[in-house]
Amino acid sequence: MNHLLAAQLTEEAFRPFGTVSDVSDLTGLLTIHAAYEAGEPASEPVLQLVKIESIPQPLTIVRLEIHPHSAQTFLSLDMAPSLVVVCEPNAAGEPDLATARAFIARPTQVVTYNRGVLHHRLTPLKTPAVFAMTMMHSSDGDTVVFDLQEPIAVAWPD
Repeated sequence: MNHLLAAQLTEEAFRPFGTVSDVSDLTGLLTIHAAYEAGEPASEPVLQLVKIESIPQPLTIVRLEIHPHSAQTFLSLDMAPSLVVVCEPNAAGEPDLATARAFIARPTQVVTYNRGVLHHRLTPLKTPAVFAMTMMHSSDGDTVVFDLQEPIAVAWPD
């Protein structure tokens, strides 16, 4: 089993996987240009509200997902911190677990996964939590799920 210890999410550390926007000091309008970044065939903008229960520590990840045609953005509506787990694909497009990273997103951080980034499903660290999610959908679907041959155990500081 692989083991990860989650670190605080920063723009710099997350740059290979997407963007982080912090609204803690927001004094006006924030436009997140990457929120609807997409390629063919993803052409339908979607905004979903998702209510998720928290999970026990340590978290064991057995699958990752990827959206090859669209970026995906999450923002907490309940001011809940969340766990962000990502990795790069290998040459075959499958998870390269050697590149896996885990982060703790503050409630004021808006997280956008670049299209083609493997990630674990949204995981709040406060129960229950409501998030807004944006992405572009296609009639063919844009979610590919990979079951991991070797799980990843993720822990985070209290």
